[in-house]
Amino acid sequence: MKIKLLFVAFLGFSITLSAQTKKATNSLLWEISGNGLKKPSYLFGTHHLIPAKFADTMKVLQEKLQSADAVVGEIVMDSTMQKKMAPFLMMKDNTLDSLLTKAEFKEVEDYFKTKQPGFELKHLNNFKPAMVSLMIMLFDNPDMLKDVGEGIDNSFQAYAKKNAKSLYGLETAEYQGALLFDGDLQKQKKALLKSIREIVKSKQKMQELKTYYLTQDIDKLTDLFKIQDEENKEFITELLKNRNKRWLDQLPAMMQNQSLFIAVGAGHLVGAEGLIKGLQLKGYILKPVATN
Repeated sequence: MKIKLLFVAFLGFSITLSAQTKKATNSLLWEISGNGLKKPSYLFGTHHLIPAKFADTMKVLQEKLQSADAVVGEIVMDSTMQKKMAPFLMMKDNTLDSLLTKAEFKEVEDYFKTKQPGFELKHLNNFKPAMVSLMIMLFDNPDMLKDVGEGIDNSFQAYAKKNAKSLYGLETAEYQGALLFDGDLQKQKKALLKSIREIVKSKQKMQELKTYYLTQDIDKLTDLFKIQDEENKEFITELLKNRNKRWLDQLPAMMQNQSLFIAVGAGHLVGAEGLIKGLQLKGYILKPVATN
């Protein structure tokens, strides 16, 4: 499987859609205006494992995308991404059979064997535990990438390239590679073992996330992102809060003289430290846009 898809899956958030009525603020698309902007920009929360057809059905969303001068993503997704990410996946001076005890190594290998009889963990011996955790998620959710194709994030960037619109990334592939895979190996090991021991709980949370996203339930998404294990708090702080701060430093200048269509993970929009609140505190007017 391509590293690009593995990476996308790792950041990812099936269940039948709820028939509940959405509140006025329950939209993944927000208009940004005021504060001296010459043109409005638009902020859209994505789900990295949702197929592009989800956005294709939203007429208003497509109109706003077409009206924008430029598309902005977390990173620019291109042919160089895989090469840039690859070095972060491997251990240089360690191996799984050294990092794990014999019992832990067998526990991980036995898990894989339940999905693929005859599997030998030694084939992954040089991969970092975080990468093995990602593979476990995919092994346990074989339909996760079904029908995703290029995904919703890449579809916006492909549109920009096809229609000669400017395309910007808020950070580099190298930064994201380091963020996801360069953490302390002992913490990665602990997370790897936990991913096996709590696989049912993890699957349930991913299903909830997908459901809340598809129903554009901002309140439920906000609550879900508030829940985090203490051991993951530092990582979540960097994954969401600190990145949001850096993006909020960049976006005002980018929006000043052009209309942007900003597409980033939905988790970055919500909460007291999310982009919606952050842009409001900078003096912008944020208005939800009904997409259906």
